[in-house]
Amino acid sequence: MSQYNHSPKTSSSTVLITEKVISSFTPSKLFNYHKGASITSLDFDDSGQFLISAGIDKSIQLYDIHKGIHHKDIQSQKYGAHVSRFTHHELNCLYASTPSVNLEVDHAIRYLSLADNQYIRYFKGHKEQVTSIEVNPVADNFLSSSLDFTVKLWDLKSASPVGNLDVGQATIIAYDPQGLVFAIGKSPNPNDDKPGSIGVVSFYDLKNFDKGPFLSVDVESLPGQTWSKLEFSNNGKLLLIATDSSEHYILDSFSGQLLTTVNVGDKSSRYDGKWMTFKYPSAASTTFTPCGKFLLVGSPNSTVSVFELNSLRTSDGNSHSVTSSDNPTYLKPSKVIPTQSGIPKIIAFDPKLLTFATADNTVTMWSPNS
Repeated sequence: MSQYNHSPKTSSSTVLITEKVISSFTPSKLFNYHKGASITSLDFDDSGQFLISAGIDKSIQLYDIHKGIHHKDIQSQKYGAHVSRFTHHELNCLYASTPSVNLEVDHAIRYLSLADNQYIRYFKGHKEQVTSIEVNPVADNFLSSSLDFTVKLWDLKSASPVGNLDVGQATIIAYDPQGLVFAIGKSPNPNDDKPGSIGVVSFYDLKNFDKGPFLSVDVESLPGQTWSKLEFSNNGKLLLIATDSSEHYILDSFSGQLLTTVNVGDKSSRYDGKWMTFKYPSAASTTFTPCGKFLLVGSPNSTVSVFELNSLRTSDGNSHSVTSSDNPTYLKPSKVIPTQSGIPKIIAFDPKLLTFATADNTVTMWSPNS
């Protein structure tokens, strides 16, 4: 089932993403192949041609973005489906199970060929539900985090983890663009209702991760807030902490210093937990554009806010530090784009084409207004 008539054709390698271009985006196609069930993850493949979505209906849906069509329905009724992620091998993906009260399943990560619906490998080691899967951007390894309070490193060729970190709580994870460093984020203590709750982001060298983080930084957050996603910008300068509130944080990716806070709601000293609700903890309503110059943030008001980041001062890996006066404490959106296509609970930007996707219980493709 789809609505609208045209598919994105423009390559972002030939069109510069500017504020004017990003502000002209409108919904161009609507897919309802999860049949009204909540969608919990979106991911584009390296070529930008294909998109996958996973939902609580225990299915993975595959879309051909070049043709603007739904390509395939993959059912996983036995195991469920969550955080589906493409690997670098054509139409192969990883995904986690979604155990239910009535069905006890293992917590293996499944490696599936979408072309022929054949399982390539099962990655076994987690004892509780896997909440995040992040594929190395340049190599055939990936990270996973779980409610068993571990982060594991995997090689696609081996069914057993090649590394394990006991981190003491549920976490979010991300690779840097070069695949040499990864970060682990720990939300503030949910029982801490005092102003200035502290979360922690730790940075690890992939080759020496067992030696512990080479940098850990405290990040002051709203009390009760849960961190939902970490993401490095492709230009390597910024690190996003997305949350389940209207407030999100932009860090310097080299120093870990908080550069600014973006807020698409009213600034508040307290968090009531009613901003954006998710079925599973890894979904996030924010993402960088591929150039790293803009941040897109969804809201329950059925809008996508655009934040311009190019003016932020960063350390760029140099010894000089950035002072608190160099950047605004709160960054305001440069544009707010309305949508009639549901709530943009999840946002993913195509790495090659000038299009992005949002999802709630349907998947919406966005294109610039020509």
